[in-house]
Amino acid sequence: MIKYYKCTFLSEVILQASSNTQGNVVLADFISGSNFLGMVARDYGYFKNDAFKVFHSGDVRFGDGHMLVDGKESYKTPLCYFNLKNEPKEFFNRLHLSDEEEQKLRDEQKQLKQIRSGFMNSDGMYLKPSYKYAQKSKHSREHRRSEDEGMFGYSALKKGTEWVFKVDYRDEKFIADVEERLIGRRRLGKSKSAQYGQVEIEPMEKPSSLEAFTPNDDLTYVYFNSRVALVDKEGNPQLTPSIENLGLESGKIDWGKTQLQHSSYNPYNYTRRTKEYTRVVLNKGTVIVIEGLKDKEPLLNGVGIYLNEGFGEVIVNPKFLEPVNPKFEEFTKAIVKPKNKEPLDENLLVFLRLKEEQEEDKFSVATEVQNVYKELLGASKSQWGEIRSIATMASSKEELISEIEKYIENGVAKQQWEDIELIEAINKSSQAIAFTRLLAKMCREHIKGEDNE
Repeated sequence: MIKYYKCTFLSEVILQASSNTQGNVVLADFISGSNFLGMVARDYGYFKNDAFKVFHSGDVRFGDGHMLVDGKESYKTPLCYFNLKNEPKEFFNRLHLSDEEEQKLRDEQKQLKQIRSGFMNSDGMYLKPSYKYAQKSKHSREHRRSEDEGMFGYSALKKGTEWVFKVDYRDEKFIADVEERLIGRRRLGKSKSAQYGQVEIEPMEKPSSLEAFTPNDDLTYVYFNSRVALVDKEGNPQLTPSIENLGLESGKIDWGKTQLQHSSYNPYNYTRRTKEYTRVVLNKGTVIVIEGLKDKEPLLNGVGIYLNEGFGEVIVNPKFLEPVNPKFEEFTKAIVKPKNKEPLDENLLVFLRLKEEQEEDKFSVATEVQNVYKELLGASKSQWGEIRSIATMASSKEELISEIEKYIENGVAKQQWEDIELIEAINKSSQAIAFTRLLAKMCREHIKGEDNE
């Protein structure tokens, strides 16, 4: 039984396609199924004797998470899709491009370029996930400041984006126990103890099905919807697919049409605090064309190993591989925009409005001071310091003016204030106390600057 789930990012999430911590860190554009397996495996001991079946045997298969846009699942752009170099809006499905057509393009000095990034959905929309970069700094406890040469940065998938993944329960008795540990608010990706990685997982209906097409010839088009790790009979990793390591008994691979892409990585085992052996895989979007295939059922049951982590999922003859050139509605920057899942709290809105009003008031007072402070200069720096102290202690405009008048009339520097119309300026101000405090500070800074000169 296959069940589908929606994963909504409640914060930015850091997902990396490699285990590198320095240098060229490759970002992931999908959620590996091993992440969802790991969420359930945190309670590994609960399953006791069934742990092998749930986490290792492939009886429960945690699929990869792909972008969900307008209720439709996205698929990695097939490697058979090409566009023209310097003309990115004209596309070709090279599976069905004849030698004569390719030669014509060369004669016209047009060069084909493989599309190796991005996703597409069944509506022909080209999609790319949206990332947010943040610069960070290590903190030195000894010096209580940023550590020298400790700057680093994170690129994270944006908050609010939605993803869909599925879990294939080959043994349905595990559904309730798995969902109890999977559904709800969880943590995902790197830096989960910091500001990143909060997600919410909930069940959802099956997204709209991807249509298939029937080839006119004796060819079968196999699209890799996940990474595939192939091995030989002895369990050694294989870079080159064959009828045998694909689990088939008939057919012949058409290498002239097949489009492959390999990669390797070292998965990190959090429990053992170490990296696992290197995995060599065929990437998502790979297309293998097989001639004379009689039985497709072995492909649908999963190809290769690590099926429990979402590896080995293929789609046979998907409609987007039929013999027509692709047409994307939007190719250049169709970014997935974050969606606010929860309405903002009313108290938070009141707080934000109040902060906005306070910032506007500060700007208004600063403008008033900027317009008049040079006309009010004349008293000494210490005199303005006392005025600022009075403004700090005053609780109302009336008290402020009264105390300033007393200070000016009874002070030893009464003559310094004779030509300064301070009281009139305070009366004209929209916020007397804030105006006086900032005015006194500005006048002190101005006098200090003159003294330094």
